[in-house]
Amino acid sequence: MIAGYDHFVTLAESLQWDETALDYSADREAWPQLTDAESARVLGLIAGFVIAETAVSGELAAYQAAASDSSMEAAFRAQLRDEARHARFFDLVAAEVAGVPGTNPAARRDALRSLVSSDLVDLFEERLPATAGRLAENHGSLSAAVGLYHMVIEGVVLLAGQHAMLEALESLSVKLPGVHKGCELVLRDERWHIGFGSRIVQRADIGPDEADMLLEQGETAAKVWGDLITPAAIETAVRQHRRRLKAAGIKFW
Repeated sequence: MIAGYDHFVTLAESLQWDETALDYSADREAWPQLTDAESARVLGLIAGFVIAETAVSGELAAYQAAASDSSMEAAFRAQLRDEARHARFFDLVAAEVAGVPGTNPAARRDALRSLVSSDLVDLFEERLPATAGRLAENHGSLSAAVGLYHMVIEGVVLLAGQHAMLEALESLSVKLPGVHKGCELVLRDERWHIGFGSRIVQRADIGPDEADMLLEQGETAAKVWGDLITPAAIETAVRQHRRRLKAAGIKFW
């Protein structure tokens, strides 16, 4: 067992990247050449990530404030830096590649919101802020908040969406290399985030009620993407979620 959370901070430092340094010129030329079905699917996934990453980057400060020690606080701070970059990346793709209208990120987010399910919007714009608000009031609820954020939102919803996005990009008739590279880098970041959250959950005293809730939340949350991801992808996400919870030492009674 690695002591503390310094390992994740060191790992995060080694994985830094700049979304503005990626070359999107080929992507801008390719986008108009996509079929209607191709652009609709990719844009739907982009919309989901714009909403999701904006929400998580805005709520993570409450988690950082609730950290139990300096190494955990530093890991949350490193994660917050990553999430802010992810939000900028997907907004940049929406604006400069997909040509989503809007003079600022909020306006583009408003334009994209109708492309995703109301369940996805509710998860990120209602449930997550409510959880972060409770955490701000009661730091003792950190394990439950991490369970929702890291295990369910990142471990199920975002991970399933990222795999669906990479699958969609790889099957396009005309490639989007800049977007593809950025999505690979986002996925790389999310892996250490999930590992960090799993460590917190592993060290918490999770009882049967909370364990069942985490499992149920994961099974429900996997479906918020609607038709943008396949039933097989949903099944895979849920299976991985259950395995991740068991690896964290959570038993199901």
